[in-house]
Formats: sequence, C-alpha cells, structure tokens
Amino acid sequence: MIALGIEAEPKSSTLAMRLLGGWRLEDDGGEVPTTIAMRRLLASLALHGPRHRGSIATLMWPDSTARQAAGSLRELIWRTRQAHPQLLTVTRDSLALGGSVDVDVPALRAMVGTLRHRPVSSAKVVDLCTAGELLPGWSDPWIESEREQLRQIQLVGLELLAGHRLADRRPDEALQIAMDAAAAEPLRESAQRIIVRAHLAMGNYHRAVAQFERYSDLLDDELGVRPSREFAELLRQRAREPQGPLPNVSRINRPAAAFPRQSLAVAVDF
Repeated sequence: MIALGIEAEPKSSTLAMRLLGGWRLEDDGGEVPTTIAMRRLLASLALHGPRHRGSIATLMWPDSTARQAAGSLRELIWRTRQAHPQLLTVTRDSLALGGSVDVDVPALRAMVGTLRHRPVSSAKVVDLCTAGELLPGWSDPWIESEREQLRQIQLVGLELLAGHRLADRRPDEALQIAMDAAAAEPLRESAQRIIVRAHLAMGNYHRAVAQFERYSDLLDDELGVRPSREFAELLRQRAREPQGPLPNVSRINRPAAAFPRQSLAVAVDF
C-alpha cells in the first residue's frame, strides 16, 4: 500500500500506577522510567486529583519563588510527557493524570466504599488491602498525612469483606481475612472480634476463648486496658448455651482496672 503521508495518531496504551507497597509505573511494554521529580508530581495528581499549576509548583518547590517554581514545573511537564505522552492532561492553568492511567489508591477507596453496601470481588479487595503502605520511604508531609488514612481504609476494607463472608456463612474465609487485618494492627478490637465470631460460627469455641484471652493479655500488657463489654458478651452468650463448654470466666468477667475502661472498637462494627 502506498503511504499517503498521513500521520497516524499514537496508539493508546493502558498505564498502571501503583502507590501501595512502593512506586511502580508500567504500560503495555513494561516499566516506564521516571525521575524522582516525575514520581512526586504524578503521585500528587493521583492522590489529590487535578490541580492548579500554581498549587502544584508550590507543593513541589516550596522554597523557590513563584516564578522559579513555575519555570521548574514547565520543564518537569515536558520531561514527563517525553517519558510517556499519556501520563498527563495539561491545560493552560491546570494539570491532571492522563485518562488512561489506572491508579490503585482510587480503586481501593472505591472498592471499600462499595463494600459498605454490597459484596465485591474478594481477591481484588484483599490484594489492595494487603498491598502495603502508601509509598514507603517517602517523607513528604503530604504523603505522610495520606498514609495513615489509607492504612485505616485498608483495615476497614478487610473487616467489611470478612463481615460479608460471615453473613454468607463462609466463616473459614472470614477468619483468614480478619487475621490479615489483625496481623496489620494487633490491638484493633474490631478485627479480633470477627476472628472470635468466625471461630464460634465454625463451632471452635475453645479457639474463640483462646483468641479472646490472647487479645485480652495483649491489651493489658500494651495499654493496661481490657476488651469492651460487647466483645466479652460474644463469649458469655455462647457460654449460656447448654451445649457450650464453660469459658475461662476469670478472663472474660475479670474486674475492671482502677482506671476507666477503654474500648478500641472502631466505627466498623459487626
């Protein structure tokens, strides 16, 4: 076929940006090479959405004058588009990630939001919720403020998913998912409570009591407090059933400490 000199538009590719557990940016051909400055720019847009050029320049170069920062941003935009033409959407006044960039953090937020109302794919949720913290090793203040918030979202996601598995009468799956949450934050009562409920659903009363006792000892050692009354009531209710073996009541009904009882249960309650 004779070429007519018409330049074809560049083929669109899918870009995957991963911020949880460490920086990764890949397209259909493999890893996209980036500098530290490019990563900071792209991560900021991924976490905060489209930004005015001035606010991005100030964020990136807080110690520079507005004119210097604007010049540095123009150069960085050029270098980023050279690395991959689909990374950025640029207008006269604003910047945004390109529409073909898939980012794990917004996907995590969306999935956990959906989980509050209905079940979603468990494998994807577990992958995102156990992927690790946001950009480990990055010390930018705007990263650190997001890091703890996303960590809590990951834990809530695991607990919501485990709660759905309990409701679906799949306590073995609920147990494993809740154990992932408890491993990430051992003092979190909401995760420990799901573990105990899963053991009870499988008829493993002794394991449920043992889990409660381990958690009670951990709270006592670390913080000098005890589990909430609601948590202990899970076992008291089963102990009152005729077929249930007697629990170690010295742990479940032990007297309160000299200071007020503190509950570590979070807003997600099952």
